[in-house]
Amino acid sequence: MALLDRVRRGFLRSRKKVEQDIESDVLKELEHDSEEAFVNHQNFVVKKMKAKELTMEEASRELVSTTKQLDRRKIEYEQITAYLTDIQLIDQMTDEEREAALEAALKVAALNKDREDIKSEQERMNNRERRFFELHEDEIEDGINLMEEQEEYQAAVRNDLRLLEEEKVNLKYEEKYYLEKLIRLKNAVFAIITLALLLTAFTAFMFTIYEFDILLLILFYVFVVAVFGTLIFLKYRNVNYALSYCRKQQTKAVKLINKVKVKWVNNASTLDYLYSKYNVMSSRELIALWEQYNKVKENEEMYKRSSKELTHYGNQLVKVLQNVGVHDADIWINQPEAIIDPREMVEVTHGLNVRRQNLREEMEVDEDMIDLATSNIRERLKKHPEEIVIARQILEPYRIRLTFD
Repeated sequence: MALLDRVRRGFLRSRKKVEQDIESDVLKELEHDSEEAFVNHQNFVVKKMKAKELTMEEASRELVSTTKQLDRRKIEYEQITAYLTDIQLIDQMTDEEREAALEAALKVAALNKDREDIKSEQERMNNRERRFFELHEDEIEDGINLMEEQEEYQAAVRNDLRLLEEEKVNLKYEEKYYLEKLIRLKNAVFAIITLALLLTAFTAFMFTIYEFDILLLILFYVFVVAVFGTLIFLKYRNVNYALSYCRKQQTKAVKLINKVKVKWVNNASTLDYLYSKYNVMSSRELIALWEQYNKVKENEEMYKRSSKELTHYGNQLVKVLQNVGVHDADIWINQPEAIIDPREMVEVTHGLNVRRQNLREEMEVDEDMIDLATSNIRERLKKHPEEIVIARQILEPYRIRLTFD
C-alpha cells in the first residue's frame, strides 16, 4: 500500500509538469507530420489528371469508391474525436477521481502483465502434447516410474556387458601369454636335450683320446638332465593347466555375454515401446513435459482467477471513467498505462491528433475527388445524354444521386 500511495502522489504531482515538458516536442512532431499533406495533394493532382480520361462507367465507379471511402473516414474521424474528448475529460478529473482511476488502472495493468506472462508460458507446450497428457493423465506417473526402472536396469546391463567384454579381452591376453610360455618351455627342453647330446659326444670323444672312466660324468649329465627335465615338466603342466582354465573362462564369458545381450535386447525393446508411446527420448524428457503440463494447468487456474479480478477492477475503472462522462470507457482497460503514466497519455493523444489530422486531409482529397468525378460525369452527359443509364445503374444502388437528375 505504501508503494501504491507513493505512485499516486508522484502521479498527481508530476502530471502537469510532464505535459508541459513534452508539449513542445509534440507540436514539432505535428509540424513534421503535416508535411504528409503535401504528398496527399500531389497524389490528388495525379488522380485528377487521370480522371479526365475516365469513361462514364469508370467515373461512376470512382465516385462510388471515393464516396464509400469518405464515409468510412468520417466514421473514424468521429470516433477519434470522441476518444480525444474522453481524454480531455480524463485530464479534467478531480484529484479524488484521478486517484480512484489510478488505483483501478494499476490493478488492471498488473493483471494484464500477469496474463501476458501466463500466455507466454502456455505457448511453450504445443496442443498435440497437451492433448496427449490430458488423455493419459492418470498413467503418466506410472509410466515415468516404469521408464526410470527400465533405464536403470539398462544402465546396469550395459555396465555388466562392459565388464564382461573387458574380462573377455583380458582372457585373450592371458591365453596368448600362456601359449608363448609353452613355446618357450618346449624350446628349453630341446635346448637341454641338444646340450646333453653334445656333452655326451664330447665326453666320448675325450675317452677315445685319453681313455679315462666316463661313467660318473655320464651319470652326472643324466642327473642334471633329469632335474631340469622334471622342473620343466612341472612348469609345463602348470602352464598347460592355466591355459586350459583360461579357455574355459573365455567360453564362460562368451556365454554370459550372450545372455546379457539377450537381456539388453529385451530391455531395449521395452524402452523403445515406452519412448514411442510417450514420444520422448528419455524419462528426463517425459518428466520435464509432465512438469510443464502441470504448470500449464496451474497457469490456467491462475488465468481464470486473474480474469475474475480483471473483470472486477476493470469494472471499477470503467465506472470511474463513466462517472466523469467518458463515452467509451472500456478501451482504457486495454491501455491502463495511459492513465498511470502522463507520458503514455500524451503519446496516445499525439497519435490520435496525428491520425485525425491525416484523416482531415484525406477527407479533403476525397471531397475534391468526388467533385471531380461528378464534374466529369456531368460533362460526359452533356455530350452523351444516353450514358445516364450507365451512371444510374452504378450510382443508385449506393444511394448516390446527382443534382441534375
